[in-house]
Amino acid sequence: MNGETRETTTLDPETQSIQLRRRHPFIAPYTDVVSFLVRCNMDIKFVGSGDAAKAFLYYVTDYITKASLSVHVAMSILTYAVKKTYAKVPEGINNSPSNQLTGAVITAVNSMIGRQEISHAQVMSYLVGGGDHYKSEKFATLNWGA
Repeated sequence: MNGETRETTTLDPETQSIQLRRRHPFIAPYTDVVSFLVRCNMDIKFVGSGDAAKAFLYYVTDYITKASLSVHVAMSILTYAVKKTYAKVPEGINNSPSNQLTGAVITAVNSMIGRQEISHAQVMSYLVGGGDHYKSEKFATLNWGA
């Protein structure tokens, strides 16, 4: 915010971006209540047109069209994780299998995150069988052939 005020919503002739009405120089057009209601923890900015809209569209398109992790890449990551875990264990030390397994899983998760742009929470959700979506309802199977 630059302290600028606008009595009406206008269109910037140079950038073709929409300039929203702002009656106070230091108050954003959105409030904490709006941030809470849309479950957002960051400053909200109106992106209607112009360069900001193009950048936003590029980001969303790039995010949506990311390729998922293929099987051969996942297997190579797991192989790398197992080799890396065994390399950490010195010769002659007998670690318990559960400690080695935990180390291998942690290394695999970190390797997957490093090779694909997904969050740690998303990787862990896949590992524990949570899937990639949430729903509040329970769906019943409907057998049309019966």
